[in-house]
Amino acid sequence: MRMSYTITIIGAVGGISPYNDDDIIRLLNTQQTALSHGETFTGRPDTKVYIDINSVLKIRSEIRLDALSAIRWAKQALEKEIRYQVHHPDKTWFVAEYSHQEKSTVVIGNICPRLAPLHEIVVDQKVNPEDFLHYFTRLFHHYFRLAKTLQIRLDEGLSNFGMTTDRQLYYLDDDIYSWDRFISCAQMLGVYFRSLTWLTPSLAKQLGYAIRQQIIEHFADVQYLIVLEEQMKDVFMPAQHQQKLIQEFIAGLNEGNKKPQVPPIHLHHNRYLAILADIHANLPALQAVLAFLDSNNIKQGIMAGDIVGYGPHPSECIELIQKTDFLVLKGNHDHGLATNNFQKGFSSTASWVLTWTQQHTNSEHIQWLVDLPPLAHEDNWLALHGAPIDPTFFNAYVYEMTYQDNLDVLARKKIPICFHGHTHQPGMYARKGRTDKYYLEDEIALQQFDHSLICPGSIGQPRNGKSGAQFAIYDQKEHKVTFHTIQYNLELIEKKMREEEFPTTLINVLHGNRN
Repeated sequence: MRMSYTITIIGAVGGISPYNDDDIIRLLNTQQTALSHGETFTGRPDTKVYIDINSVLKIRSEIRLDALSAIRWAKQALEKEIRYQVHHPDKTWFVAEYSHQEKSTVVIGNICPRLAPLHEIVVDQKVNPEDFLHYFTRLFHHYFRLAKTLQIRLDEGLSNFGMTTDRQLYYLDDDIYSWDRFISCAQMLGVYFRSLTWLTPSLAKQLGYAIRQQIIEHFADVQYLIVLEEQMKDVFMPAQHQQKLIQEFIAGLNEGNKKPQVPPIHLHHNRYLAILADIHANLPALQAVLAFLDSNNIKQGIMAGDIVGYGPHPSECIELIQKTDFLVLKGNHDHGLATNNFQKGFSSTASWVLTWTQQHTNSEHIQWLVDLPPLAHEDNWLALHGAPIDPTFFNAYVYEMTYQDNLDVLARKKIPICFHGHTHQPGMYARKGRTDKYYLEDEIALQQFDHSLICPGSIGQPRNGKSGAQFAIYDQKEHKVTFHTIQYNLELIEKKMREEEFPTTLINVLHGNRN
């Protein structure tokens, strides 16, 4: 039975809609198209789809509002999509009202040109490699542009993208999600590699390079190449040839990387490793710790990030650490300074100090910070600045609310020990069987634990209410960790900070006053 509709056209993404009321009513009176996973038209069960040879109309039946509220909702949806600029410009939102059995019903919908779904195009083994790279370059151009500019994520499923006859690619879905820092991106790339059975290692490498270019273009930060690489290493690939695709993709992702200025450090099988973190440009504290280590013949170790920030000796601390045989990792303050990106995600105090630091470091220092790796793996440990659960390696914290999730990550990856910084709080969260607990002893034997999260505290700015330079020593033979706090010339750094008019709160922290 033909229904009678009253149509309110809200508008099109590109401005002027090519559709009128009759176009919409005609489609609404056609047979509804069934949705099925893997078929031409896919989607949620409560979305109704009507098609003809030229157009696709969707009704969002899960949204039940009165007429005025529906118009308001559709206007907001249109405004967002105009801002996104990823949908076809002819996509038009509307509100339709009809009566059935003396009951009035209002529905929200949209209509747009019928495009060729990407999943049907690339499933063909005969697809031209050049076309394949073109399609996916356009997909990730939209994907990373929105991730960077609006912190949102498109649904990466290939059925959510469509091509025009002139090879323009548009997003077909109505839904947008929060950006999750490459986690879903890596998982969906794994789906691509598992489902596109014709994909060759050579083409996977070319795709890796194409995505590399898109990440650099939109994020302007090579750090994100490492973020995606680490996520890809976690992707499940059951077959050997699929694992080869991942390897070649990662090779393409890294292709063109210049040789870093930071030389590789190979931690020898020395009995003792020093574990340092959060120097924060405190030269007297760093000098005292290195002198202690030297007097105990400890030559190697791990520096878990944040050489700069909060303190007045950035260049001196960089140059002193450069002379050591330490594996040095990148912290969030190091990264913020290296990328000149510390206006967001940092406190006003931290931003003030990093602005000051820019005037007290040179281009060689900055490039050295750029080249620092964000994490390191060895046979029985992982080291990073922030937290294992964080895909960016140095932004999240290990603390009371997150330590169990972080221990879960270590368990899933079969990593017994993680050395980290960032919290400025010495101590260890550990799992023994089904028991998770925090440990604060000066010496802890690690054999009893399945997984451990070890923070040495902060050399340059402790936050546990005590003064002094904090660090730890890992005994690889006895498999134990000891925590140390030594005193240094506080008056020297305090004098420098007052001369440079540093915030008083930072000086107070050095004396053991909690910030």
